[in-house]
Amino acid sequence: MSSSVGTGIETFVALLLSHLPSDRVVSDPAAITGLVRPWNAQVRSRPAVVVRCQTTADVQATVRAAQSANLPLSVRGGGHDWAGGSIRDGGVVVDLTTMREVVIDGDEALVRGGATVSDVLDAARPHGFAAAVGTVSTVGFAGLTLGGGYGTLIGLVGLGVDNMLSAEVVLADGRVVTADPHHEPELFWALRGGGGNFGVVTAIRTRLHPHATVVTGTIAFGWDQARSVLRGWRDLTASADDALDVMFGAMHTPAGLVLFTAPTWAGDPEQGLQQIAAVRALGDPVLDDVDRRALADTVHALDEAFPAGLHYRLGSRTLPGLTDAAIEDFVGAAEAMPATCVLNVHHAHGAATRVPVTETAYPYRDDHLVVEIIGAWAEGDGVAESSWVDDTGYRLDPYALPGGWANLMEPDDPRARDAYGENTSRLLAVKESYDPDGVFTALPLPK
Repeated sequence: MSSSVGTGIETFVALLLSHLPSDRVVSDPAAITGLVRPWNAQVRSRPAVVVRCQTTADVQATVRAAQSANLPLSVRGGGHDWAGGSIRDGGVVVDLTTMREVVIDGDEALVRGGATVSDVLDAARPHGFAAAVGTVSTVGFAGLTLGGGYGTLIGLVGLGVDNMLSAEVVLADGRVVTADPHHEPELFWALRGGGGNFGVVTAIRTRLHPHATVVTGTIAFGWDQARSVLRGWRDLTASADDALDVMFGAMHTPAGLVLFTAPTWAGDPEQGLQQIAAVRALGDPVLDDVDRRALADTVHALDEAFPAGLHYRLGSRTLPGLTDAAIEDFVGAAEAMPATCVLNVHHAHGAATRVPVTETAYPYRDDHLVVEIIGAWAEGDGVAESSWVDDTGYRLDPYALPGGWANLMEPDDPRARDAYGENTSRLLAVKESYDPDGVFTALPLPK
């Protein structure tokens, strides 16, 4: 550590201890290791200081002290940031993980910056509501929402950004602003898709929807049926009701490679069996566990598939549709997939596609697919898994749209230059206005 950095840390800690109790300012390396165990074991960055914020005032004090000491800053919410952007090596982590309060107010929720998808769905369930986003419960609600927010209710209620009503934000100079359609409207626009690149989002107000219970589960097919099931999925979803969402993907099981579907019906319960039957009829299922369930329980069920502490390497491609050629390359990628890896595909349709492109910073508003390419391994160097992630991206490139979902990009991903399409200039103008010094780097932005 250079003497200037060491002096900066000493200055930062001294400044902050005049505002916060000493147990919230953690600089002991051993204690830091215990506090910031990343979801992805590939992330090896370690901060110099972790500040365990409990209030917005704590965040303000931390941001101001970091600026005064000229230290790099990052923000940790749910902790699922796979690329490690929430932990700046040698810097200061604004740790929001204890700020997990969720307050239900009619058909809205006030969600603090450290709350997870599970926190929101669990709080909303007793009131008969669910939120717009989430397929894995431990993901941070704010980070997922600000980056776009895909979820199984997408056809009925849109993306997470479409349901965001306001945000409380601590800016780089320590000021607190509320961004909504009438206050800081340009910031509000940019937050919805541009992520936490403009400040620390300490709270989000979001709409809720009366879909706490849905018909959902997994219907999987043997791999010999993969091509015919995918062609059937394409035909089925071309005319499906908005209330039917059918994620799909490929994974290894003890019985072999399978093509899985994860249908969710959030419409009239009386129509649920008929809707799910159409998915079941795509082939001859080897697994079928669809039932009426709480949406909150459904996202909990996926936690075991992506546990904390494994090594992860993620990629993604955004496809405008599923052509026969794309099906062939998807099948080829799955057949080359190492045993611990997964392909998972979200489908943006219905309400999410009826929002004008320029309404939010998130620009993908036509019907499309987001292919998550998930490399995972418990031990070793991960060369095979990482190579597969890269190779699968290259394999799907001929069918992909420019850019992609920034939440699934590495910091130096060249696709970031196209990730916001016609919204790019406006987004960069907001960045220059609110964070000209580049203090916040939550998601890759165009250079």
